[in-house]
Amino acid sequence: MISVVIPLYNKAHTITRTLSTVLEQTFSEFEIVIINDGSTDKGTDVISNYTNDKRVRIIDQVNQGVSVARNQGVLHAKYEYIAFLDGDDEWLPTYLETMYAAITEFPNAGFICCAGKVRSGGRDYLRLADKYSDQIVEIDFFQNPHVFLHSSATVVTKTIFNTTSGFPVGMKQNEDYALFFLLGLLSTVVYCGYPLSIYVGDVQGQATTATFEEVMSDIIKRYNLVFKAYNSQSKSNKSFVIFMKYELRHTFLILINQNKYNLLQKFIDGLDQGIITQFSGLERYFFKNEYLKPLAKALIYSSKLRWRLRKYPRIKY
Repeated sequence: MISVVIPLYNKAHTITRTLSTVLEQTFSEFEIVIINDGSTDKGTDVISNYTNDKRVRIIDQVNQGVSVARNQGVLHAKYEYIAFLDGDDEWLPTYLETMYAAITEFPNAGFICCAGKVRSGGRDYLRLADKYSDQIVEIDFFQNPHVFLHSSATVVTKTIFNTTSGFPVGMKQNEDYALFFLLGLLSTVVYCGYPLSIYVGDVQGQATTATFEEVMSDIIKRYNLVFKAYNSQSKSNKSFVIFMKYELRHTFLILINQNKYNLLQKFIDGLDQGIITQFSGLERYFFKNEYLKPLAKALIYSSKLRWRLRKYPRIKY
């Protein structure tokens, strides 16, 4: 009924625990498709111990990155519903049972998100949309995607996945945002307000420490890719533009506070012209002129206040 897709690259130190949390699920009608992305550690030896379970399949490929690995996992999946799980994250025992309840209640949904926990920096905290706690509901995804979304807490239909090109190949970061934001435009989105997934941070080998300069091209690619899809839909999702501008202003503010105006200009120049024209000419002038830094910051902070007054879902700690 559900295909669990796990990309594996040098996670011998975590994959046993990750797999155990899947095999301990109260919902048992699933398969596990592990895409070994050219691992050079003993991860393949570790997972070979699980192949006696007929639900577990291992597919080897030369190293091509997490996007190709996940796309291959979907390609080889037997079932319509695809649950993504990274090789160092975990699920609580009723995760799949709850996601299946959402599938049953909302059969037309193409994209289901679940709340979760974050284990990082020596502490645990919730990633839970406050207004949807203990509920399974259809949502306006772009009210606050970063509250709703985590790769290891998503289930998508193979049908809606195949309307896209999958996870963009060649991106080191933001490939998950690129795909899931596209799905947020293309499909009905459902949210499970139960913290049943666990993101495990501070793990050796995680690609989460890159600087903005190092991943800026991927961030630009994500914005342009999703905005192109938005345009192709006759600009029907108004929440998307509101969120996109909010998120971009946040990035602009960080760069302005760091006095990185050359980098800010390079970032803006890389964005689709249609994105840039969502901002007024006066606002764009403020962003680019370091002598108007106080005015630019005041404008951004006022826009943040307006966004919060919309009472969109926020993280419940």
